[in-house]
Amino acid sequence: MPGSEGLSALGGGSPTEAAPSPVRPWVIGAGLCLALSLPALAQGTDWRAAAPDLALDGPVREMRAPVMLGGSAWGPWRRICREQGLNPGRPPRRDCLAVAEARVEGDAVRLTLVQEGTSLRIAARRDTEGRVTEFAAARADGSDPPPDAARDGLLAAWRDQFATLSLTRRRIAPGEGFALPVEGSPQGMACRPEGTGAVAGRSVLVARCAVELAGRLRGGAAEARVAIFARVAVDVPTGMVVAQGYATRIETFAGGRSNGVVVTPSRVLVE
Repeated sequence: MPGSEGLSALGGGSPTEAAPSPVRPWVIGAGLCLALSLPALAQGTDWRAAAPDLALDGPVREMRAPVMLGGSAWGPWRRICREQGLNPGRPPRRDCLAVAEARVEGDAVRLTLVQEGTSLRIAARRDTEGRVTEFAAARADGSDPPPDAARDGLLAAWRDQFATLSLTRRRIAPGEGFALPVEGSPQGMACRPEGTGAVAGRSVLVARCAVELAGRLRGGAAEARVAIFARVAVDVPTGMVVAQGYATRIETFAGGRSNGVVVTPSRVLVE
């Protein structure tokens, strides 16, 4: 992506109030560029309503005491998937990493991830503190693969995605804000707890998150303002974000005039 100027991101405070701060120029990535082909929501509709619902086992319960996130390196999950709605009324595009192996290694778990539909094979390592200490392409025999620019670009996108799913061990008090990592933004997405619940029988912390960004879209000179709103479910034992339902709002400008607004619904699931 070409360099950007005047970039800003949502900082602390309420997840719906912007606090400018600089971010890296390539924060508006390929996934957001795809959204430009989508029709805009009807005028007057709250764009945040496009965020898909979380697959919770039941209602969200009020948070009455602090919650300690993390302490375990991994859960029972066999797949990491991201979905993006490209055409209204049609199934979303789904892209997944299958967990081919999850092996305990000291205070960490070593994962072998394989992208479904491609030959991309990834060796990853996450420890009990929530740190991702390895995320690299690998061959089936464990050796390093030869250089490949296309593969490395795909790997980088999944590495960024995995980073947003892995929170380090922390204590969250009722009403206390925290940040969800977003590649390119030093502050990340500003989140605030909504309550507690369960996903697939596991305890989760439910939160609302938001970030605002601005800069040039990749591959062109168009200026854009990007806002992302999400509801997330964080697995309490591991600190892994096991469900995200988010809406991305993009408004582009030419010569200082708006070209219109498009909104993309997306989900990321660890299942």
